Amino acid sequence: MTVLEGPVPSYTYRCPQCRTTSPRVLTYGLAVEQRDVHRDQAHGGHIPDGERIDVRQTQSWAEAGSLERGISVALVVVILLVLAYQTL
Repeated sequence: MTVLEGPVPSYTYRCPQCRTTSPRVLTYGLAVEQRDVHRDQAHGGHIPDGERIDVRQTQSWAEAGSLERGISVALVVVILLVLAYQTL
């Protein structure tokens, strides 16, 4: 089993000419694929000036999906119940 330690990076492709940002992906290679598809479809294979691939190291609570937020809340509730049970 692989255990990830520390923040897990995510990558997004940004095209300033179209003012668009791709969905986040977990590898740089997937972001490059998104970039290439966008170039072909929106720009006929040309490279837009100023395009970039951004990397993020963390995810804020507001950006987390409902599953991640639900798991976080459930974990806190379980910890509080265990602590409350131990004090009885």
